[in-house]
Amino acid sequence: MGLKDVLQTHGVPLHPEFDERMDIVVAALRRAPGYQKKIDAYKKKKGGAASAAKGEDFLGPSIQNFITILTSPVAQTYLRGLFGIIFFVSYLESIPVFGSVLSAVLDLMIMGGKMLTKTVQKNLPPMIGLIPLPYMSLVGIMLAAVFGMLVWPVIAIVSFSRQDFTAAIESFIRVIPPPIGDTIADLFLEGNRAIARLNEKRKKLAADISKGIALVSDAAGTVSDTFSEGASKLAESTKEAAKSGIKEVKDIVKEEPSAPVPLKLPSAPLKLPTALPAQPSVPVTTPAVAAAAAGGKRLSRRQRRQRKWKTLRRR
Repeated sequence: MGLKDVLQTHGVPLHPEFDERMDIVVAALRRAPGYQKKIDAYKKKKGGAASAAKGEDFLGPSIQNFITILTSPVAQTYLRGLFGIIFFVSYLESIPVFGSVLSAVLDLMIMGGKMLTKTVQKNLPPMIGLIPLPYMSLVGIMLAAVFGMLVWPVIAIVSFSRQDFTAAIESFIRVIPPPIGDTIADLFLEGNRAIARLNEKRKKLAADISKGIALVSDAAGTVSDTFSEGASKLAESTKEAAKSGIKEVKDIVKEEPSAPVPLKLPSAPLKLPTALPAQPSVPVTTPAVAAAAAGGKRLSRRQRRQRKWKTLRRR
């Protein structure tokens, strides 16, 4: 079973020229003597079909040829030569000494040409309108438009050759008869200035936003670093305290208990007194008793109901 049979068995769609292409591939793999002739014949056959298809279409092949030329190295050489001719003045201005003088002269020439052309176009219609004839204002506007059509293209070409594209576009717009051309040109200039300012502010805003984000990220990184350092220090101190506490507990547990001190008891039992010794009685002597004892009389017959001294004092 060949390759074609296997492909057909599995339902693979085959090209109508499968046999011819397979024959060329097999001849090329085997290095057959006539495989180059087969390849050349096949290429001629495909080229004839392509040329017949191209003969019915003009736009498609033309665009394909244009794209091929533009993407080829030869086209780059031609484009560089073309740009060298178009921007010839800008290349002259890049010369060290002569270019600076030429640039200053062209600046003065373009400035003077613009001032002169604008002055003529704005003042010619009212001046012609002072003539006491009908439609003189319209004649003045027509003369101003013709003068602008002659002068503005020259200024535009010189500006474009200097790669001053804004001035070139403005000059091309002012070719349109006034006041339409002047109005469009003024709007273009104002819009260009506004876009330039917005672009600068956009760049500044983007730079400020990037700086703010960088500042916030740096502050957050500093805070996180400080917090992480404090947390690590706290963890280390806690670990050290735990280690020291565990070590102290282990030391206490490892210490042996001290031997008890024996108490020395007396050999003979102590005799405790059972009763207190009798104390000698002290006679109480009062003045009356003392007088009676002495054989004298009491000074007062009044009997005392209670003793003068409530408590006995012992000496």
